[in-house]
Amino acid sequence: MKKILTILAIVFLVLGFSAQAEVWKAGKTLEIGHRGAKGLVDENTMESFLKAVGMGVDDLEFDLQRTQDRVYVIMHDETVDRTTDGIGRVDQMTLAQFKQLKTAGGYTPPTFEELLQALKDKPVGIILDIKVRKEDSIPEIYALVEKYDFSDRVVYETSYPNIAKAIEKFNPDLISAIYPAWPPSAFYYAKKYQLDCVSLYYPFVSSMTVNKARKHGYKIVVWTVDKKNLIDKFEKLKVDGIMTDDPGLFQDSSKKSCGCGK
Repeated sequence: MKKILTILAIVFLVLGFSAQAEVWKAGKTLEIGHRGAKGLVDENTMESFLKAVGMGVDDLEFDLQRTQDRVYVIMHDETVDRTTDGIGRVDQMTLAQFKQLKTAGGYTPPTFEELLQALKDKPVGIILDIKVRKEDSIPEIYALVEKYDFSDRVVYETSYPNIAKAIEKFNPDLISAIYPAWPPSAFYYAKKYQLDCVSLYYPFVSSMTVNKARKHGYKIVVWTVDKKNLIDKFEKLKVDGIMTDDPGLFQDSSKKSCGCGK
């Protein structure tokens, strides 16, 4: 499986396929569902993603882990303990074992490929939070993205500097983003590895931060914003994207800003 995906990725590069994405919408702050609609439906489940899509988000953000048999699955933590009825590390489970898991709502987290299949014909972009710490994950993930023709609507995001570096080294045309453990250092890594976007925890975002991103040519995404007044604030600052656990807040914010609501 690993060899096949790697070969596919190389073929796509040789043929000139590019992930030079038209991800960003001019003059619009992207409305991003964090792990789907995490505040409404169990996070990182197909049901959560489809809920967010139905609520009109522009993008879905979700997390990629890799099983013992090298299948990419949707799971935030390194272990399944917090979000499912199982116990153990994802990278020590086979896909068959992973597929036995159930969330509190009775859902089984999907594989990356299952989610791509479900979203292929949906008008939505994706932000891949790559949790796998091995650089060899990048060509494999890229091959799956290309297989389902998602190249023009993907942001490759990570909190790990070595993975951010690997993304740019593999293909500089990919849209790359970082959110390091210490948020302000995002600018350092963005410059060091020539990344495209800084993704920042909302308390660290101000007009000065946005201006700094603009000055250096970076897009800026803010997470995780779960209050209407803060969504209004960041929309006025014209950030490039806002992540929330409750996409309904975007609808409320739009009504408020246009005077449509009561």
